[in-house]
Amino acid sequence: MRFGKNILAAVLMLATLTGCVTYPISENLQKQARPMTIAQVTANPDAAIGTTVIWGGKIITTVNDTNGGSIYILKLPLDPNERPRPYVMTTGRFIATSAGFLDPEAYPRGRLVTIAGQISGVANEPVQKVQYTYPVLTIEQIHVWPVQPREYYYYDAYPYWYWDYPYWYGGFWYYPGWFGGYRGGGWGGGFHAGPSGGGFHSGGR
Repeated sequence: MRFGKNILAAVLMLATLTGCVTYPISENLQKQARPMTIAQVTANPDAAIGTTVIWGGKIITTVNDTNGGSIYILKLPLDPNERPRPYVMTTGRFIATSAGFLDPEAYPRGRLVTIAGQISGVANEPVQKVQYTYPVLTIEQIHVWPVQPREYYYYDAYPYWYWDYPYWYGGFWYYPGWFGGYRGGGWGGGFHAGPSGGGFHSGGR
């Protein structure tokens, strides 16, 4: 009898936790979004213009000029919570743009982001010595995910990025953070912005 009660309690707790899951992109934009890949956009940009998509990835750089701001992003698949999967092979690069200023400190290199936006075309720009075709999104909503423990470390005041896995050295396993100045975040927090601009979104996923 007690076993049955324990099972029921576990099921109810699981249902409660599942019901509390929140997503960074609004329900309205989720309904508008269509599945579309980078390859589909670059193959036929005119047909893709105006399509709402939800893409995510890792920030490469954030730049601004007189026309507004642009975030260059290495695209990654999203998990069920719409968070980019950092350990999965990238499917390419894209640019997320805004008519307003995008502060590079709010959108720094290496952070994971999820973006809902409309495809506005493509841009051909050099990556090293190669011309690369970027799909371009106009940002409607953007969420910068909080840093998780051991996602990055500081050595001699210069940031080096390491993934969360151990190394084998000298006959034992170790994490890079054991030998450098560790700096990391928890599960809560993260920047979250809509069409009106930036801001700080606190709380866990």
